[in-house]
Amino acid sequence: MTESGTRIVIRHLSGSKVNQIDQFDLAGLQEITLGRDPKSTVAYDVQRDDEVSRRHAVIRIKNDKELYFRIADLNSSNGTMLNGERIGGEVELLPDDVVELGAGGPKFTFDVQPRPASLPSRTRAMGAMGALDAAATRIVAATNAEAATAERSVVPETQERGAATTATMSSTPGRTPVGKATILRMLSEERRSSRQVWIAALAAVLVLAIIGGGAIWWHGQSVSSQLQQQVAAEAARAEAIRNEAADALSKSIGLTPADIKRLGDATVYIHNQWQLYDRDSNRPIFQKMTKVGDEWLPAYVRLEDGKLVRWLTLDNDKTNFYKPVGKDHSGSGFVISDQGFILTNKHVAAGWTSEYEDFPYYNWTRGSVYSIRQPDRHDTERNVNLVRSLTDWVPESGGYLFESGRPYPISNGVRDFFGRNEVLTVQFPGTRIDINANLLRTSIDADVAEIKVDSTQSLSKLDLADDNSVQIGEKIVLLGYPGVSQETIAVQQSSEGGRVRERTVYIPEPTVTEGIVAKMPTNKDRKDQNGGVTTYGTTGDTYQLDIFAGPGHSGGPVLDSTGKVIALLSLVSTTAQHVSFAVPVSYVRELLQPQRNASP
Repeated sequence: MTESGTRIVIRHLSGSKVNQIDQFDLAGLQEITLGRDPKSTVAYDVQRDDEVSRRHAVIRIKNDKELYFRIADLNSSNGTMLNGERIGGEVELLPDDVVELGAGGPKFTFDVQPRPASLPSRTRAMGAMGALDAAATRIVAATNAEAATAERSVVPETQERGAATTATMSSTPGRTPVGKATILRMLSEERRSSRQVWIAALAAVLVLAIIGGGAIWWHGQSVSSQLQQQVAAEAARAEAIRNEAADALSKSIGLTPADIKRLGDATVYIHNQWQLYDRDSNRPIFQKMTKVGDEWLPAYVRLEDGKLVRWLTLDNDKTNFYKPVGKDHSGSGFVISDQGFILTNKHVAAGWTSEYEDFPYYNWTRGSVYSIRQPDRHDTERNVNLVRSLTDWVPESGGYLFESGRPYPISNGVRDFFGRNEVLTVQFPGTRIDINANLLRTSIDADVAEIKVDSTQSLSKLDLADDNSVQIGEKIVLLGYPGVSQETIAVQQSSEGGRVRERTVYIPEPTVTEGIVAKMPTNKDRKDQNGGVTTYGTTGDTYQLDIFAGPGHSGGPVLDSTGKVIALLSLVSTTAQHVSFAVPVSYVRELLQPQRNASP
């Protein structure tokens, strides 16, 4: 039951009511409501205490056989915290509890005065030092209790007791009081014991950290070692294959394995990606596509004179499909100077200077043909891959540009186009790093180009043979990187910013093949003395070779039995096996001699 004068005391710690105290007499009191509603028992400021709901929480008074209190949240927007923890439903409320109305909202402490014996404060969790002080407190308390018991054993309980009672009490043996030195010694031992426990715990944590770090380091070293072993094994296998081929070649044409390795180290893998641009606007050019049924076909425009041209446009209206005019491909090349000068094909290093090979690349045979300035008239035509005006088109020669939505030319006549390498990189045999290269020049007579890489290392190079030293039936060696050959791949892992990244890296190793010179080139500008007839070769001024070659071999060196370059591989026949064509080294010398009467 409640004693007369018992009251609830609320001490506000923050909010608009900070440093204020609210007191409520318990007589007849059943609940205390908290909120911004003016009718609340404890009403908070409507503007300043915006974390508090209108009806936020309620404190209920239970006064049956014993007095106790409960607090409940009234579905407030920000919740009610009791001693830092959000409550759900109705929970017990004890003196000295801290109530917070919403995270960061007003706080107050709850108390009852005078405090009933049946209503203690909440037990608080103590840290390590708190436990130590509590232990010391218990020791002192126990000591004082023993001393008080000893004193009571020699003092009469009341004045009314007689001498017999006094004698009995005096004759009862009492406990010996504990001195101050004993208390200090016990306190010191207790603190020393607690300190030892903490030191042992810290040592255990340190040992676990060292073990965990060691395990992570060992795992990283193990993964790195495995990757290195895999890369070394692949490189060794590629080296064995190359040595086996070199041995066979040395027996056939006289080049030793050491010669083959030296020549192969100067043969490089080239990756190129280019895009065609309009010179007047400096904007990229696209091939318009149209959808016929479920198939996307290239669009073409028939001019007034009947000529069929590509529907090229600068605009991409995103309602149709457009293919950028350009290509992503790879080829071969070889070093001719220790300063980083490299020779390759023109169509490898500057694809816009050669015939655009989109028909075989995309396997196009049909197209959607529109009549100029007649967007509603178009037909699907077959065998567009046989139309010479389309297949013989060289991008740098220019072309017509049309609107993106209808076959209307945006200007009169042919526009001037130019190509740009978005990517041109060189990779040396046995390495994982590609090096940026620059296009220096291209031949206007043959499929030859010169590029350059910057290198702080003096590079291995190949020597050029004499112009007129090649004979029909002569044995030759071809080095390069055909796509059909076996590749060496390394899976590389790296840790960047705490994340383990994995990527596949290509490690180039040149393929070595042998063959013969099957046919000599047709002399250019050769005229019959009598009939005035000019003769020329259908593949240009090239050697015809009887040798295996495939896509990716383009630009690779063709070597004679002494290891000197007699030609660059240029074309591979798609209709016959072991038939390829190579540009004579004479065109290389012309390309390397930009100044008249200068030696290459």
